[in-house]
Amino acid sequence: MRCGTELLKMGVAALALVTLAACSDNGTTSQSDNQGPVLPVSLNDVMVAMVNKATDPAWTSTWNNPQGDRDWRELEHLAFQVQVGGGLMQVAGTGPMDAEWVADPEWQRLAAQLEQDGIRAVNAVRSRNIELMQRAGGQLIETCESCHRRFAEDLPMLDQMAEPPAVSR
Repeated sequence: MRCGTELLKMGVAALALVTLAACSDNGTTSQSDNQGPVLPVSLNDVMVAMVNKATDPAWTSTWNNPQGDRDWRELEHLAFQVQVGGGLMQVAGTGPMDAEWVADPEWQRLAAQLEQDGIRAVNAVRSRNIELMQRAGGQLIETCESCHRRFAEDLPMLDQMAEPPAVSR
């Protein structure tokens, strides 16, 4: 059953990618004529809206110990966002460097690693194992920082996650 669920989720992600690519004609000349589908947004937008938005609450929660099924379901949803974000990062978007980045084999390797990091996080959340979640978070930080060092040195790193946040009372 779990394998079937995984295939369904991968199929939904693939359908979303194809739908986004089909809707990419936003009045500008599309790169899709020569290089395949193009996302209707920049890769930076994907990173900010999906990956960054998902990682902060996911990893800070490991310090706050999730409580109840609702917290765990939300963490699983956030981990899926990382996984799908990694998949989308393998397709060019509308940003000025996007086509160049996705043509680089190292970009492709790091984007695929981000997708795998998301899968690892999903599995850690499903097992409700805080230690595995922390390891998945550590790997995610390593992947993100490697990519930023290579492709976007001027963008912030995730090192703010090195210390647990203050717990408000």
